[in-house]
Amino acid sequence: MYLIAKVPEEITKKLDEVIQAKDLVPANMDLAGNIKSEYLIPEGKEYVYPLIFALIDKHKEKYPQYFKQICGYRNKKEVDLSLQSLWVNFQRKYEFNPVHVHEGLFSFVFWHKIPYKMEDEIARYPNMKPDQVKAGHFAFFKTNEMGRIQSEDLPVDSSWEGKLALFPADLNHAVYPFFTSDDVRITISGNVGFPT
Repeated sequence: MYLIAKVPEEITKKLDEVIQAKDLVPANMDLAGNIKSEYLIPEGKEYVYPLIFALIDKHKEKYPQYFKQICGYRNKKEVDLSLQSLWVNFQRKYEFNPVHVHEGLFSFVFWHKIPYKMEDEIARYPNMKPDQVKAGHFAFFKTNEMGRIQSEDLPVDSSWEGKLALFPADLNHAVYPFFTSDDVRITISGNVGFPT
Protein backbone atom coordinates (compact mmCIF):
# COMPACT_ATOMS: atom_id res chain seq x y z
CA MET A 1 0.00 0.00 0.00
CA TYR A 2 2.86 2.36 -0.84
CA LEU A 3 4.07 4.24 -3.89
CA ILE A 4 7.65 4.78 -5.05
CA ALA A 5 8.47 7.93 -7.02
CA LYS A 6 11.47 9.86 -8.27
CA VAL A 7 12.14 13.25 -6.67
CA PRO A 8 12.86 15.93 -9.29
CA GLU A 9 16.39 17.31 -9.24
CA GLU A 10 15.26 20.89 -8.50
CA ILE A 11 13.50 19.71 -5.31
CA THR A 12 16.56 17.70 -4.29
CA LYS A 13 18.78 20.78 -4.67
CA LYS A 14 16.44 22.98 -2.63
CA LEU A 15 16.20 20.40 0.16
CA ASP A 16 19.97 20.01 0.14
CA GLU A 17 20.25 23.74 0.84
CA VAL A 18 17.72 23.48 3.69
CA ILE A 19 19.49 20.59 5.45
CA GLN A 20 22.86 22.36 5.25
CA ALA A 21 21.58 25.13 7.57
CA LYS A 22 23.64 25.60 10.72
CA ASP A 23 20.77 26.17 13.16
CA LEU A 24 18.56 23.10 12.72
CA VAL A 25 16.21 22.27 15.60
CA PRO A 26 16.62 18.75 17.07
CA ALA A 27 13.60 16.46 16.55
CA ASN A 28 14.75 13.43 18.56
CA MET A 29 12.12 13.77 21.31
CA ASP A 30 9.31 13.42 18.75
CA LEU A 31 10.79 10.59 16.66
CA ALA A 32 11.27 6.85 17.15
CA GLY A 33 14.78 6.63 15.74
CA ASN A 34 17.80 5.40 17.63
CA ILE A 35 19.61 8.12 15.68
CA LYS A 36 21.55 10.97 17.28
CA SER A 37 21.12 13.54 14.51
CA GLU A 38 17.45 14.17 13.65
CA TYR A 39 16.25 17.70 12.89
CA LEU A 40 13.06 19.54 11.99
CA ILE A 41 13.19 21.31 8.62
CA PRO A 42 9.92 23.24 8.24
CA GLU A 43 11.62 25.51 5.68
CA GLY A 44 11.59 22.56 3.25
CA LYS A 45 7.81 22.12 3.26
CA GLU A 46 7.21 24.52 0.38
CA TYR A 47 9.53 22.47 -1.86
CA VAL A 48 8.03 19.03 -1.22
CA TYR A 49 4.39 20.08 -0.85
CA PRO A 50 3.42 19.91 -4.58
CA LEU A 51 5.16 16.58 -5.13
CA ILE A 52 3.63 14.91 -2.06
CA PHE A 53 0.10 16.02 -2.86
CA ALA A 54 0.43 14.86 -6.47
CA LEU A 55 1.51 11.46 -5.11
CA ILE A 56 -1.45 11.39 -2.73
CA ASP A 57 -3.71 11.77 -5.78
CA LYS A 58 -1.94 8.79 -7.40
CA HIS A 59 -2.30 6.82 -4.16
CA LYS A 60 -6.02 7.62 -4.21
CA GLU A 61 -6.30 6.14 -7.72
CA LYS A 62 -4.30 3.02 -6.87
CA TYR A 63 -5.78 2.39 -3.41
CA PRO A 64 -9.29 3.93 -3.43
CA GLN A 65 -10.43 1.97 -0.38
CA TYR A 66 -7.82 3.62 1.84
CA PHE A 67 -8.84 7.09 0.70
CA LYS A 68 -12.50 6.21 1.19
CA GLN A 69 -11.64 5.27 4.76
CA ILE A 70 -9.86 8.61 5.25
CA CYS A 71 -12.86 10.53 3.91
CA GLY A 72 -15.05 8.55 6.27
CA TYR A 73 -13.20 10.12 9.19
CA ARG A 74 -14.78 13.44 8.23
CA ASN A 75 -17.96 12.17 6.54
CA LYS A 76 -17.00 13.89 3.30
CA LYS A 77 -16.32 12.83 -0.27
CA GLU A 78 -13.11 14.86 -0.27
CA VAL A 79 -10.90 16.04 2.57
CA ASP A 80 -8.43 18.84 3.10
CA LEU A 81 -4.94 17.69 4.00
CA SER A 82 -1.82 19.56 5.07
CA LEU A 83 1.87 18.78 5.32
CA GLN A 84 2.21 18.80 9.09
CA SER A 85 5.85 17.98 9.71
CA LEU A 86 9.14 17.56 7.88
CA TRP A 87 12.45 16.37 9.26
CA VAL A 88 15.86 15.04 8.24
CA ASN A 89 17.72 12.04 9.68
CA PHE A 90 21.50 11.84 9.52
CA GLN A 91 21.89 8.14 10.27
CA ARG A 92 25.33 6.73 11.05
CA LYS A 93 26.65 3.21 10.96
CA TYR A 94 24.87 0.95 13.54
CA GLU A 95 22.00 3.43 14.14
CA PHE A 96 18.46 2.34 13.28
CA ASN A 97 14.74 3.10 13.39
CA PRO A 98 12.75 0.44 15.28
CA VAL A 99 9.31 -0.68 14.11
CA HIS A 100 6.99 2.31 14.43
CA VAL A 101 4.14 4.27 12.86
CA HIS A 102 3.71 8.00 12.26
CA GLU A 103 1.07 10.56 13.12
CA GLY A 104 -1.37 11.74 10.49
CA LEU A 105 -2.76 9.97 7.44
CA PHE A 106 0.17 9.74 5.04
CA SER A 107 3.91 9.65 5.56
CA PHE A 108 6.84 9.67 3.21
CA VAL A 109 10.56 9.05 3.17
CA PHE A 110 12.97 10.52 0.64
CA TRP A 111 16.29 8.70 0.29
CA HIS A 112 18.61 11.66 -0.21
CA LYS A 113 22.02 10.06 0.34
CA ILE A 114 22.68 6.36 0.91
CA PRO A 115 26.40 5.63 1.44
CA TYR A 116 26.49 1.86 0.95
CA LYS A 117 25.82 -0.83 -1.64
CA MET A 118 23.54 -3.73 -0.82
CA GLU A 119 26.01 -6.30 -2.17
CA ASP A 120 28.57 -5.09 0.40
CA GLU A 121 26.07 -5.38 3.24
CA ILE A 122 25.10 -8.89 2.10
CA ALA A 123 28.75 -9.92 1.73
CA ARG A 124 29.26 -9.42 5.48
CA TYR A 125 27.11 -12.51 6.04
CA PRO A 126 28.52 -15.20 3.70
CA ASN A 127 26.76 -18.07 5.51
CA MET A 128 23.28 -16.61 5.09
CA LYS A 129 20.90 -16.59 2.17
CA PRO A 130 21.01 -13.08 0.64
CA ASP A 131 17.26 -12.58 1.18
CA GLN A 132 17.74 -13.21 4.91
CA VAL A 133 20.19 -10.32 5.33
CA LYS A 134 18.29 -7.24 6.52
CA ALA A 135 21.23 -4.82 6.95
CA GLY A 136 20.49 -1.47 5.34
CA HIS A 137 16.92 -2.37 4.39
CA PHE A 138 13.77 -0.29 4.84
CA ALA A 139 10.89 -2.59 5.82
CA PHE A 140 7.11 -2.39 5.92
CA PHE A 141 5.20 -4.74 8.24
CA LYS A 142 1.62 -5.92 7.90
CA THR A 143 -0.46 -8.94 8.79
CA ASN A 144 -1.60 -11.52 6.27
CA GLU A 145 -5.05 -13.13 6.13
CA MET A 146 -3.94 -15.62 8.81
CA GLY A 147 -2.90 -12.81 11.17
CA ARG A 148 0.82 -13.47 10.76
CA ILE A 149 3.16 -10.52 10.61
CA GLN A 150 4.96 -10.25 7.29
CA SER A 151 7.63 -7.82 6.21
CA GLU A 152 8.19 -6.33 2.80
CA ASP A 153 11.83 -5.35 2.67
CA LEU A 154 13.11 -2.67 0.32
CA PRO A 155 16.84 -3.15 -0.42
CA VAL A 156 17.63 0.54 -0.09
CA ASP A 157 21.20 1.38 -1.06
CA SER A 158 22.96 4.03 -3.14
CA SER A 159 20.87 3.06 -6.19
CA TRP A 160 17.80 4.39 -4.31
CA GLU A 161 19.12 7.94 -3.98
CA GLY A 162 16.52 10.38 -5.27
CA LYS A 163 13.59 8.02 -4.68
CA LEU A 164 10.68 8.58 -2.34
CA ALA A 165 8.08 6.27 -0.79
CA LEU A 166 4.59 7.52 0.15
CA PHE A 167 2.60 5.28 2.50
CA PRO A 168 -0.23 5.33 5.06
CA ALA A 169 1.10 6.85 8.28
CA ASP A 170 -0.15 3.93 10.36
CA LEU A 171 1.68 1.32 8.27
CA ASN A 172 4.35 -0.21 10.54
CA HIS A 173 7.84 0.26 9.19
CA ALA A 174 11.49 0.15 10.29
CA VAL A 175 14.99 0.98 9.10
CA TYR A 176 17.70 -1.59 9.75
CA PRO A 177 21.25 -0.48 10.53
CA PHE A 178 23.99 -0.52 7.93
CA PHE A 179 27.57 -1.66 8.59
CA THR A 180 29.84 -1.10 5.59
CA SER A 181 30.23 2.69 5.41
CA ASP A 182 31.44 5.43 7.74
CA ASP A 183 29.51 8.05 5.76
CA VAL A 184 26.08 9.35 6.76
CA ARG A 185 22.77 8.06 5.41
CA ILE A 186 20.50 11.09 4.86
CA THR A 187 16.75 10.73 4.60
CA ILE A 188 14.00 13.33 4.66
CA SER A 189 10.58 12.38 5.99
CA GLY A 190 7.25 14.00 6.69
CA ASN A 191 3.66 13.50 7.73
CA VAL A 192 0.44 14.63 6.08
CA GLY A 193 -2.84 14.91 7.96
CA PHE A 194 -5.93 16.96 8.56
CA PRO A 195 -5.26 20.69 9.04
CA THR A 196 -5.22 21.63 12.71
